[in-house]
Amino acid sequence: MKIKQLGVYFLLCLSVCGLSAQTVNITLFVPKAGALKEQLTKEEASKVTHLTLTGKLNAKDFKLMRDSLVKLEVLDISNASITAYMGKEGTYPDKFYIYPMKCIPAYAFCNGEKGLLKGKQTLKQVLLPSSTINIEDRAFKNCDNLKIVQINKKTPPNFLPEALNDSIAAVFVPVGCKDTYKLKKGWEHFVILGGTPETLAVSVIEPGELGNEIMKAGHQPGDVNYLTIRGNLDESDFKVIRDFMPNLVFIDLYATSATEIPDFTFTQKKYLMSVSLPQKLITIGERAFSGCIHLSGELILPPTVKAIKDGAFLDCDMLSKVIVQGDKLSVLGKELFRDSSKQKLEFRK
Repeated sequence: MKIKQLGVYFLLCLSVCGLSAQTVNITLFVPKAGALKEQLTKEEASKVTHLTLTGKLNAKDFKLMRDSLVKLEVLDISNASITAYMGKEGTYPDKFYIYPMKCIPAYAFCNGEKGLLKGKQTLKQVLLPSSTINIEDRAFKNCDNLKIVQINKKTPPNFLPEALNDSIAAVFVPVGCKDTYKLKKGWEHFVILGGTPETLAVSVIEPGELGNEIMKAGHQPGDVNYLTIRGNLDESDFKVIRDFMPNLVFIDLYATSATEIPDFTFTQKKYLMSVSLPQKLITIGERAFSGCIHLSGELILPPTVKAIKDGAFLDCDMLSKVIVQGDKLSVLGKELFRDSSKQKLEFRK
């Protein structure tokens, strides 16, 4: 039996979950492991962005998804079973390999041929089976845009070397199981949250209405993980972010009118991994991001920034660089970073 649904939707905005302007959804039942290729036409394989699979899969199917589904962004295999496979047609580069059952295969979405370790750059979200025992070596190595991993499993799978990048991906697990995952070797450095990811894009026409706009959209501020804001913000809106949004993983403020990130706005937001700053930003307040222990990568400041106040990035140890563009910066506070011996500020004209 083959079940297929194909739909094209034009969406109003982009989100961190990977929804693109044109989304092609396909749902398939795969009756026999290794037979995914028979379920997809070449045209479908070249266009699918969101794929849901049930039935049986093995390493041959993962190789097909990795190498042939060139636009794949969201993969849901939460209700599929992964069977064992032995052979040379799996994901492991140039080698006969034994792939165990109930395991995400080694190199599942990282092409290791010729030692290049090329991760699947289109992949943004995966939902894994609750039966998963292992996430094998380099399964998601160098998948630089994989932001969300969902595992509906109360006990954490074993995490093999370089299986997933902890500075990029947030992991969502069943409610009440966060601590179990954090105590498991390999998972301790990840952002781990209970439940399912909540993504929201809102427009704020009148300053001071951010909280109301979030609730009108059917969300409680404290539940939102990925937030895109457009429009006009004032200090009371930043208080909503500061006081009522502890579970933010990503926030996009680029298209807002804000010229300042007020003091302490993001202090101790331990899940925050990425920020897109307002395009007209002038001031980053005192300790604005202090204690954001998972804020990582490079934070690029718009060329309008004139002031960075005391302790703005204190204890942001995973932040590799703060890039200052242009020549308008005139106020530089004390102790921007905890370890002053590491120069994290980079100036670009």
